[in-house]
Parts: sequence; structure tokens; C-alpha cells
Amino acid sequence: MSRKKNWILAEAARADSSQEIVFFENPDAKKHINTLLLMRFWPVIHDHLKKTDYPYSPIERPNPEFELSGGYSRSLTFLLYDILDTNKAFFKGKLSCSRESWMIHSMFFLSLPKETEPNVLQDLLGNTRFAGNPPTLMVDKRKAQYFYQITFHSGNGASWGYKDETFVEERIKQVIDTNIKMYEETLDGGILPQDVGAFLTLAYDVYEAF
Repeated sequence: MSRKKNWILAEAARADSSQEIVFFENPDAKKHINTLLLMRFWPVIHDHLKKTDYPYSPIERPNPEFELSGGYSRSLTFLLYDILDTNKAFFKGKLSCSRESWMIHSMFFLSLPKETEPNVLQDLLGNTRFAGNPPTLMVDKRKAQYFYQITFHSGNGASWGYKDETFVEERIKQVIDTNIKMYEETLDGGILPQDVGAFLTLAYDVYEAF
């Protein structure tokens, strides 16, 4: 019996028959990707999060998560939290890896007060450089200081033949640093019309749609 069939049968034997759907992961691929994520990238992510002096998670080494999006991959997710409200994340990052490629996903959560001028919202949401992947707006009426919730999201990646692990490490650190700078632009309670340009200049580094 081939090695391929062996691992499939072994995984099938461990599957929970009470579930309506199960996924089989090739143990060799899982081990390879987990090693890459936990031994190569997680120390870099954790050390850089720690250096920021912002609340972050996870604190301990995480368990990579299974993903199926155009192929088999696994991922690590990490967050940075508001210094004024440690239950409120302002950045969520995720590194996804497969045998063939990598992807860094970024989400920035911008909270603006109810008094924010309409032209500020228009400039943030309607900027043409985000046209291919525009920010989304939600209104939360529970807290006036968080009345407008704008989410910026992006994904950037490449094949391993095009970029190596060192490039990915530096890009992760750059993404974390940029999102902190975006957050710090809003620490005074929002964004004034004259501050929109500076905020967007920072955001283009990570969230501009190509």
C-alpha cells in the first residue's frame, strides 16, 4: 500500500464519525508547515509584539489553525489591543503558510466618535487607492466615542520561490509597526480633516489595493 493511502487510512481511523464532515490533513505537510510557523515565524512575531509595549495576544505559543482556501495551508493569528481599553483590538494579523506560498492578512479597526465630520468619513471610505479592496463602515450606537467603526483589510503574499523567509519576517514587522502608527494617529480622539492625509499615507503601506 502506498504511503499516500497509508496516511489517508490512518486519518480516517481517527476521524469522529459523529461529525457530518471531516478533513484529512497529510501529517508530513502538517508537520512541515507547523515547524515553519512555530519555529521560524512565531518567535519573530512574538518578540516584535512584545517590543511594542502594547497589550497583545496570544501570549503563549499558539496552535496553528487549519485552512482550506485554494489549497491546504495553516495559519497563526495575533492581535494588538487599545491601551485605553484592553478588551478592544485595533489590529488583527494572520500569517498563512502552505508548502507553496505564504500570505499576510491584516485588519485595522478604526473607531471614530459620533462628532466626526462627514468629509473625514468620505475621504477614508472613498479613497481611490483602496478601490479594489475598500474599507467597510459599521455604526455602533452603544458608545459615542466608538460610534463609527471602520475596518481596513488586506492580504499580501507570494510563492516561496519569489520571496524567502527573511522577507516574510521583515514584512510582518513592518505591518505591525504601520498599524501601530495608524492607531497612534487617532489617540487624541479621532481624525480631524487636516489629519486625514497623514493617516492615509500610513494606511497605503499595508492596505492599498493593487
